[in-house]
Amino acid sequence: MKQGSAAVLDAVLATWADADRLFDKLRANPAYVLGAPPAACRRGCGWCCHQKVGAAAAEVLAMSRALAERPTEARMLQSWKKGQPCAFLKDGACAVYDIRPLKCRSLWHVDVRHCMAKYAGLPVSGAKTDPSFRHEPKIIYEGALKGLALPLIKQGHDCPGLELMPALKAVMDNPDAASQWWMGKSPFPAETVLDWFPKPAKKKR
Repeated sequence: MKQGSAAVLDAVLATWADADRLFDKLRANPAYVLGAPPAACRRGCGWCCHQKVGAAAAEVLAMSRALAERPTEARMLQSWKKGQPCAFLKDGACAVYDIRPLKCRSLWHVDVRHCMAKYAGLPVSGAKTDPSFRHEPKIIYEGALKGLALPLIKQGHDCPGLELMPALKAVMDNPDAASQWWMGKSPFPAETVLDWFPKPAKKKR
């Protein structure tokens, strides 16, 4: 049985899959389908991918482990530079859709003008709905994100939100990143940390 950081990274994969199954089950319900406006999210619409993408530290490490087996996508990340869109946006679609973070999965907008306005830093004045996103996927995926990170934090492991691209790039060539993180030494640059969660609890001696 895996323990330590390896077990946590496996738990990230399981969390992604469980949250997807829950949302898929919801979407299969006729009552939900009939009452839900169709999503504006589709191939060719990458407004959210042109903004800062966030992920929990454990998710970043799980993605790094997965990308070690995916050289094409790993090269996409290596060529990424600050100020560019997400490295994995290719031909209007996500090249790592199966291992994208929970924050990405939670986005389910019904009016593309909301995403365009947010990208441009403008008021969301023309959107058809307020809010212009579906609550259900946001609740499912952001709930899964807290369920993943907060137990680790309570046990004394720092699991902050991170800006995905620079954080992932920082650990891609560090095979010891996950074990370093598990032992309490962050492998992530300080400037990548987002203020999402509380600081970890102090471990009892």
